[in-house]
Amino acid sequence: MPQDPNLYGQRPAKKQKRGTSLSTSLDFTAQLTSLISNAGSSAPTTGRSRPSKEQKSDIFRSTKASKSRTARDDGAKLVLKEVTGTEEETQELARARRKMEDKARLYAAMKRGDYVPKENEAEPLVDFDRKWAEKNEGKEGQYSDLSSSSDDDQEDDEASREVIEWDDEFGRRRRGTRAEKERMERRERRGLLGAEELERMSARPSAPGKLIYGDAIQSMAFNPEDPDKMEELARKRDRSATPPEMKHYDADREIRTKGVGFYKFSKDEAARTDEMRSLDEERRRTEAERKARDEAKEARRREIEQRRKDMSARRAQRQADSFLDGLTDGTA
Repeated sequence: MPQDPNLYGQRPAKKQKRGTSLSTSLDFTAQLTSLISNAGSSAPTTGRSRPSKEQKSDIFRSTKASKSRTARDDGAKLVLKEVTGTEEETQELARARRKMEDKARLYAAMKRGDYVPKENEAEPLVDFDRKWAEKNEGKEGQYSDLSSSSDDDQEDDEASREVIEWDDEFGRRRRGTRAEKERMERRERRGLLGAEELERMSARPSAPGKLIYGDAIQSMAFNPEDPDKMEELARKRDRSATPPEMKHYDADREIRTKGVGFYKFSKDEAARTDEMRSLDEERRRTEAERKARDEAKEARRREIEQRRKDMSARRAQRQADSFLDGLTDGTA
C-alpha cells in the first residue's frame, strides 16, 4: 500500500539539505552514494512512443509462408506425446535391475548349494540335487538308443551305476550307487563351505578350537627320557607335607565372645577331639529329650481328641433320649 507523502499535513521539503561536514571517509562515501542516486532519480522521463503504422502479423491468420515454415519445423523436430526418461523412472529402473541381480545371485547360490538359510528362515522348497538327478535321468533315457562315444565313457557309466556301501556323516551304513555317494559327498562339502562362510560373516567371533574341556592328560608335558627336564620338574615339585597338617579356625584372631552360641575350641588336637565328642553326646541327648517331649505332646493331643469324641457321643445320646421322652409324653 503506497504511503501518502503529505501524511499528517507535513509536505516534503522542496530541496534536500546537504551536509557539508564530512568527518570521515565513510561519511563521505555514504553522502556521495546518496547524491548519485538522487541525481539518477531526478532525470527527466521520456514520453510514450507513438504506435507504429505497420500492420502486425495475425497469429490466427495462416499464410503460405507460415505453412511452409511450420512444415519444415515439424520435419526437423521430434514431438513426443509423453515425456519419458525422467529421473524417477531412471531410479525405478535401476532399483528393479538391482533386485533382479540379487535374485539371480541368490538363485545361482541355491543351485550350487552354497546358500545357507538365515536364522528363523525356512529351507528352500526346491531340491536342486533331485532336479539335477532327474534331468540327467531324462537325458540318459533320451539318449539310451545312441551308442557311447568311447569305451572310457562306458566304463565311467558302469562305475557310477555300481552298487557300493559306505558310512554317511552320522555313522550309518548306506547302500547305493557310486553316483549317489559322490552326490552326498558334494552336498556335505557344500554344507561345510556354507557354514564356514556364515561363521566368517557373523558378527560374533568364533570360539577357539584348541580349548581343553574336562580332564585331559598332557602327554607332552614331560619326557622321562630327558634327565635334565625331569630333574627340573623335581626341583619345582611341591615340597609341602602329605597329607597337609590340620588347620582350624583360630578364635583368638577375632572378637567372638559377644556372639550368640559361640564355642571356643582348644588349639590342641586331642583336647579339640574331646570337646567335639562331648558336643556330639550333648546333641544326641538333646535330640532324645526333644523326641520324648514331642511324643508326650502327641499322646496328650490324642487323649484330648478322644475325650472330645466321647463327650460328643454322650451329648448326642442325651439329646436323642430327651427327644424320645418328649414323644412318649405327647402320646400319653
